[in-house]
Amino acid sequence: MEEIKRMQENLLLIRRTVGWSAAEFGERIGVTRQTISNIENGRNKLNKTQYIAMRSVLDAEIESCPTDTEMLKILLDVLIDNPDNYSEEMRKELADKANLMVPGILVGSATREKVSKEWMIVAATVAGATLFPPSVAVLGAVSVSAWLRKLTKKNKKTKE
Repeated sequence: MEEIKRMQENLLLIRRTVGWSAAEFGERIGVTRQTISNIENGRNKLNKTQYIAMRSVLDAEIESCPTDTEMLKILLDVLIDNPDNYSEEMRKELADKANLMVPGILVGSATREKVSKEWMIVAATVAGATLFPPSVAVLGAVSVSAWLRKLTKKNKKTKE
């Protein structure tokens, strides 16, 4: 699945956006810090089970902390879930801007909420109206779990 590959490619940024160390993220999904590090560095391949665990933990964080996870929601949409809705140049620029801002979260010099709000302003200047497609603007239970339905959907042949 392409989403799994994209998650592996962007995992370091996604994890840092939430403000978790590799050990904290690993503990939340039931793996070691070394496993997270190996996935981020491409030494291990992210598998479907790990992807589902990661997305579940990230979705739970989004649901429990909606005011400080705006950046995470947008990054998941732009980089993982719906990259085709954005140009490659826009995806790169948004990721670059996020990479410049998230270190403050990890070192404690800025709160996740403050960085997320500042990034949203920067991101809006980069992406404009395309930054807020319906899949991101409406974040109910249906849209949060859309990635899971897509991942687990079986190819069904229609009977004629």
